[in-house]
Amino acid sequence: MNAFAQRLANWLANEVLVKQLARSKTFQSFALRTHLNVEKAKGVIKETAEEAVLGGAGEKVKGVQKPLGGFRGFARAFVEEVKADFG
Repeated sequence: MNAFAQRLANWLANEVLVKQLARSKTFQSFALRTHLNVEKAKGVIKETAEEAVLGGAGEKVKGVQKPLGGFRGFARAFVEEVKADFG
């Protein structure tokens, strides 16, 4: 019964907290500012990565490849880092 009471109290506190934050203009402006800053940073990072891959004139820079995506890219990068660290 103790676990049930603890889960009920946790749920109730969560509901109150979420409703209070949803009504708070300060929290809403903070969340919006944070979201806009994250989106802006993503754009800057994407532009920088594209410039590094393509170079200034749209030609590929020698020795720089676009990284693989997904798990395969992660696994390859991980193996390369482990090899570099441990020789």
